[in-house]
Amino acid sequence: MKRFIAASAVAAVAGLAAACSNPGASGTESSSDVPTDGTAEIQAQELTVWVNPADPDAVMNVWTRFEEETGVSVEIIEMPADAFESGVQTRWTSGERPDILEYHATSLFWALNPEQNMYDLSNMPFVEREREVLDAAGSLNGKVYAAITDSPSLFGIFYNKKVFEEYGLDVPETFDDLSSICSTLQDEAPDVTPIWESGGSGWSTQIVPGLMYMSTAQQDGNWAQQVLDQETTFDGADSPFVDGLTRYKDFQDEGCFNSDAVTAQFEDGIAAVSGGDAAMIALPTGLIDQFQARLDDDLELTNETIGFAYPSAGGAVSAWAPNVAGTWYVPRTGDPERESTALAFIQWATEEGYQDFVDESGSFPILEGADAPDVSGFRAEVADAYEESTAYAFNSNLVGFNVEFPNYMTGLLSGAETPQSVAEQSQTAFEQAARAAGLPGW
Repeated sequence: MKRFIAASAVAAVAGLAAACSNPGASGTESSSDVPTDGTAEIQAQELTVWVNPADPDAVMNVWTRFEEETGVSVEIIEMPADAFESGVQTRWTSGERPDILEYHATSLFWALNPEQNMYDLSNMPFVEREREVLDAAGSLNGKVYAAITDSPSLFGIFYNKKVFEEYGLDVPETFDDLSSICSTLQDEAPDVTPIWESGGSGWSTQIVPGLMYMSTAQQDGNWAQQVLDQETTFDGADSPFVDGLTRYKDFQDEGCFNSDAVTAQFEDGIAAVSGGDAAMIALPTGLIDQFQARLDDDLELTNETIGFAYPSAGGAVSAWAPNVAGTWYVPRTGDPERESTALAFIQWATEEGYQDFVDESGSFPILEGADAPDVSGFRAEVADAYEESTAYAFNSNLVGFNVEFPNYMTGLLSGAETPQSVAEQSQTAFEQAARAAGLPGW
């Protein structure tokens, strides 16, 4: 397997422009008739793959095993980490295509015009084995384009079990519980930060007010779909989105966050929670390995120290979203032999190659028929959370807004914006992108 780093990063603004492009724009179409029913055959000796450089070893090793078992040479192109989305979208718009693309299964992939540029995988055998996930992600207009192999990321609270035990804190299920924990720690452990926030990282600020708080509205009424259907708005009366932003701002005003919340990085928060200097931090579950690295790569110590909770507005509901890692598409390149080989890889990775991936990753399988690995501690808690109470992350398919939300949160944390002004800007960004993308009804 050969790995290369893409030559240059591309300005993020180019990616945002591409994200709002018309899904009906022309693209590269194959005139071939490659079967997409699970019977495609290996016909080429090499494939080119675009990947996210943050892929874990368990995902990268899938390519190694595929090479070893088939003899196909795989050239891995790592897109720039600092501009992954815009880098993919800009090269795609210019007409470049890999044989296999690793990319988001949220609305970000809609900008790549999948109906013309990608193979419809709806008739492949794996689809029926993960229908629940594909009903929400990796699909467009009733057609499945993504093969999602990694377990979803859940978004919630990593907490220090030892801090909770020492101060008699219960695992939070609601935002009222978070407020209560904050008050207790301020009274009894003023040196412990109740909730670490990472404004300097940007992306992580979406989790508490958005992904976590909004999970109740998602589970109860699929709030995001109501926005897409023009039945409600971000800034409407009694908007749960405004409520979530307000509760978040209250946490900051009440001193629940670290004093440098506007500039702090999430990596510092992982260190603080691991060491007991902070009680909680909101992050995706895919970052558990970073906690373990902080705890001397000791799995037993990590399980003893770190727990996972998923409080929301009205109770414990965990937001989920598909990982980029292990989410694959087959572009139409015009080369039927390579297209057939790419489809054969999808068949292999979701069938005979899937159990090895599950065993190595230690994650719960999302494809039916695979045996779950024997996990304990944190990973068992995550698997239970996914089974017990989840909701699809509210911002996943809200085009325009989903790329602007971190910027709005920066303004809210710094005091430049209010919950209402963020909601109004969010609605405007979404409406503009929905019209530009030609979404149904827009």
